[in-house]
Amino acid sequence: MNINSNDELVKIIGEGLLWDIVGNYAETHLEFLKEALRPLGYIDYEDIDKITFAEVRETDEFIVNKFRAKEGILTVEYEMPAGILAKNDDGSVCFHVTTWCTGEVDIPDIDSYNWNDIEFDSLNRLQILGYSHLVKTIRLSYEDTEADDLNA
Repeated sequence: MNINSNDELVKIIGEGLLWDIVGNYAETHLEFLKEALRPLGYIDYEDIDKITFAEVRETDEFIVNKFRAKEGILTVEYEMPAGILAKNDDGSVCFHVTTWCTGEVDIPDIDSYNWNDIEFDSLNRLQILGYSHLVKTIRLSYEDTEADDLNA
Protein backbone atom coordinates (compact mmCIF):
# COMPACT_ATOMS: atom_id res chain seq x y z
CA MET A 1 0.00 0.00 0.00
CA ASN A 2 0.99 3.59 -0.38
CA ILE A 3 -0.71 5.65 2.31
CA ASN A 4 0.64 9.17 2.61
CA SER A 5 -1.87 11.01 4.82
CA ASN A 6 -4.36 10.48 7.63
CA ASP A 7 -7.14 11.15 5.10
CA GLU A 8 -5.97 8.20 3.00
CA LEU A 9 -5.45 6.07 6.09
CA VAL A 10 -9.01 6.63 7.32
CA LYS A 11 -10.46 5.67 3.93
CA ILE A 12 -8.59 2.36 3.96
CA ILE A 13 -8.62 1.53 7.66
CA GLY A 14 -12.42 1.58 8.09
CA GLU A 15 -13.16 -1.48 6.02
CA GLY A 16 -9.64 -2.88 6.16
CA LEU A 17 -9.29 -3.12 9.94
CA LEU A 18 -11.84 -1.30 12.04
CA TRP A 19 -14.89 -3.16 10.68
CA ASP A 20 -13.57 -6.48 11.99
CA ILE A 21 -12.09 -5.05 15.20
CA VAL A 22 -15.33 -3.27 16.19
CA GLY A 23 -17.41 -6.31 15.22
CA ASN A 24 -15.24 -8.53 17.40
CA TYR A 25 -15.48 -6.03 20.26
CA ALA A 26 -19.29 -6.08 19.98
CA GLU A 27 -19.23 -9.88 20.18
CA THR A 28 -17.01 -10.01 23.25
CA HIS A 29 -18.33 -7.06 25.30
CA LEU A 30 -21.88 -8.21 25.92
CA GLU A 31 -22.54 -5.65 28.66
CA PHE A 32 -23.04 -2.91 26.03
CA LEU A 33 -25.52 -5.00 24.07
CA LYS A 34 -27.45 -5.93 27.22
CA GLU A 35 -27.56 -2.25 28.19
CA ALA A 36 -29.07 -1.42 24.79
CA LEU A 37 -31.72 -4.16 25.11
CA ARG A 38 -33.00 -3.25 28.59
CA PRO A 39 -34.94 -0.09 27.59
CA LEU A 40 -36.89 -1.95 24.90
CA GLY A 41 -39.56 -2.96 27.40
CA TYR A 42 -40.77 -6.01 25.50
CA ILE A 43 -37.88 -8.25 26.56
CA ASP A 44 -37.69 -9.63 30.09
CA TYR A 45 -34.65 -8.44 32.04
CA GLU A 46 -34.08 -12.05 33.11
CA ASP A 47 -33.69 -13.11 29.47
CA ILE A 48 -31.32 -10.23 28.76
CA ASP A 49 -29.17 -11.24 31.73
CA LYS A 50 -28.96 -14.81 30.37
CA ILE A 51 -27.24 -13.73 27.13
CA THR A 52 -23.76 -15.27 26.97
CA PHE A 53 -23.00 -15.15 23.24
CA ALA A 54 -23.23 -12.60 20.44
CA GLU A 55 -22.28 -12.82 16.79
CA VAL A 56 -22.35 -9.93 14.35
CA ARG A 57 -23.99 -11.60 11.37
CA GLU A 58 -24.85 -8.71 9.11
CA THR A 59 -23.22 -5.36 8.55
CA ASP A 60 -23.98 -3.15 5.60
CA GLU A 61 -20.87 -1.02 5.83
CA PHE A 62 -18.44 0.63 8.19
CA ILE A 63 -18.90 4.39 8.05
CA VAL A 64 -16.21 6.80 9.19
CA ASN A 65 -18.01 10.01 10.10
CA LYS A 66 -14.97 12.09 11.00
CA PHE A 67 -11.56 11.89 12.60
CA ARG A 68 -9.04 14.03 14.40
CA ALA A 69 -5.31 13.68 14.95
CA LYS A 70 -3.53 14.71 18.11
CA GLU A 71 -0.10 13.77 19.46
CA GLY A 72 0.29 10.71 17.23
CA ILE A 73 -3.21 9.35 17.86
CA LEU A 74 -5.99 9.31 15.31
CA THR A 75 -9.46 9.28 16.90
CA VAL A 76 -12.00 7.94 14.41
CA GLU A 77 -15.75 8.39 14.91
CA TYR A 78 -17.70 5.58 13.27
CA GLU A 79 -21.08 3.99 12.82
CA MET A 80 -21.92 0.52 11.61
CA PRO A 81 -25.42 -0.85 11.04
CA ALA A 82 -25.51 -4.41 12.30
CA GLY A 83 -27.61 -7.51 12.73
CA ILE A 84 -26.48 -9.41 15.81
CA LEU A 85 -27.46 -12.89 16.99
CA ALA A 86 -27.59 -12.86 20.80
CA LYS A 87 -28.33 -16.00 22.81
CA ASN A 88 -27.53 -18.01 25.90
CA ASP A 89 -25.53 -21.24 26.05
CA ASP A 90 -28.42 -23.65 25.59
CA GLY A 91 -30.31 -21.53 23.02
CA SER A 92 -33.39 -21.08 25.20
CA VAL A 93 -32.86 -17.31 24.85
CA CYS A 94 -32.21 -16.20 21.28
CA PHE A 95 -32.65 -12.75 19.72
CA HIS A 96 -31.92 -11.17 16.39
CA VAL A 97 -30.86 -7.62 17.26
CA THR A 98 -30.96 -4.88 14.64
CA THR A 99 -28.95 -1.82 15.66
CA TRP A 100 -26.50 0.92 14.79
CA CYS A 101 -23.12 0.50 16.45
CA THR A 102 -21.61 3.94 17.02
CA GLY A 103 -18.52 5.18 18.78
CA GLU A 104 -14.86 6.04 18.50
CA VAL A 105 -11.57 4.20 18.18
CA ASP A 106 -8.04 5.44 18.75
CA ILE A 107 -5.25 4.23 16.47
CA PRO A 108 -1.74 5.45 15.68
CA ASP A 109 -1.75 8.14 13.00
CA ILE A 110 0.20 7.89 9.74
CA ASP A 111 3.34 9.36 11.35
CA SER A 112 3.29 7.03 14.38
CA TYR A 113 2.99 3.66 12.64
CA ASN A 114 4.04 2.25 9.26
CA TRP A 115 0.58 1.34 7.93
CA ASN A 116 2.06 0.71 4.48
CA ASP A 117 3.44 -2.63 5.67
CA ILE A 118 -0.05 -4.11 6.04
CA GLU A 119 -1.91 -5.42 2.99
CA PHE A 120 -5.44 -5.54 4.43
CA ASP A 121 -6.95 -6.72 1.14
CA SER A 122 -5.05 -10.01 1.36
CA LEU A 123 -5.86 -10.77 5.02
CA ASN A 124 -8.73 -12.84 6.41
CA ARG A 125 -10.66 -11.84 9.55
CA LEU A 126 -8.47 -13.85 11.91
CA GLN A 127 -5.31 -12.28 10.48
CA ILE A 128 -6.86 -8.80 10.73
CA LEU A 129 -7.74 -9.41 14.38
CA GLY A 130 -4.02 -10.02 14.90
CA TYR A 131 -3.64 -6.25 14.52
CA SER A 132 -6.06 -5.52 17.38
CA HIS A 133 -3.16 -4.20 19.42
CA LEU A 134 -3.08 -1.13 17.15
CA VAL A 135 -6.54 -0.08 18.34
CA LYS A 136 -5.81 1.48 21.71
CA THR A 137 -9.31 2.50 22.74
CA ILE A 138 -12.74 1.39 21.55
CA ARG A 139 -15.89 3.19 22.59
CA LEU A 140 -19.10 1.47 21.52
CA SER A 141 -22.76 2.19 21.98
CA TYR A 142 -25.93 1.06 20.26
CA GLU A 143 -28.61 3.29 18.76
CA ASP A 144 -32.02 2.56 17.22
CA THR A 145 -31.93 -0.94 18.67
CA GLU A 146 -34.72 -3.48 18.08
CA ALA A 147 -34.83 -7.19 18.85
CA ASP A 148 -36.86 -10.12 17.58
CA ASP A 149 -37.25 -13.17 19.81
CA LEU A 150 -36.28 -16.11 17.59
CA ASN A 151 -37.81 -18.57 20.05
CA ALA A 152 -41.26 -16.95 20.06
